Amino acid sequence: MQARFIHMGQRLKLILKQKKIKIVEFAAMAGFTNQIAHYHLRKSDMKRSTLEKFCNLIGITTDEFFDWKGVAAGRTDNNNNIHHGQRLQELISERGLNKTRLARRLGMSRRTMYNLFDKEIFSPEELERAVRSLETSVTAFLRPGTAEESRQAESDEMMAMREKYYKLLEEHNQLLKNHSALKETLEQVKKDIVQLRKQIRTKK
Repeated sequence: MQARFIHMGQRLKLILKQKKIKIVEFAAMAGFTNQIAHYHLRKSDMKRSTLEKFCNLIGITTDEFFDWKGVAAGRTDNNNNIHHGQRLQELISERGLNKTRLARRLGMSRRTMYNLFDKEIFSPEELERAVRSLETSVTAFLRPGTAEESRQAESDEMMAMREKYYKLLEEHNQLLKNHSALKETLEQVKKDIVQLRKQIRTKK
């Protein structure tokens, strides 16, 4: 097998360098720390599933990995120029998400969430929080327009419906509270009327 004749970690490192993907960016894409990224880059061999995951993240096939001849002239790569903060804003807008509720899902204040919008590269923890709160995958987040992102369409629609459901549920609960308050007020008015009638009879 061709994999035996190359140092897979060094090959991956070379491809990242030629595609101008920093190791910290690669770590963020894969959802792990820089230390783990360097660990993989030092390995002479790796599992097929791991290799396929890495290739998918950086936008190449496994065949291209084994037969790497450099970045083709004029070839564009969605991963290179993607701005994580802008991508997050784009997905929020596309799905019509409530930002206050999304901030709660992210486990941060709205102000902190807005600070994320200005960040070009998320940390692994920030990326993990973002994809979890959006109920998507790292690959779909980092590679817009791919087949995996398309597969998110149905779940995105379900998420939007869930958002509407929660909003209607909140409104329903508020109406129940209002109804209960009005009922208590009415009961008190009835009691006041009865008391007033008693007072009138006593005076007569």
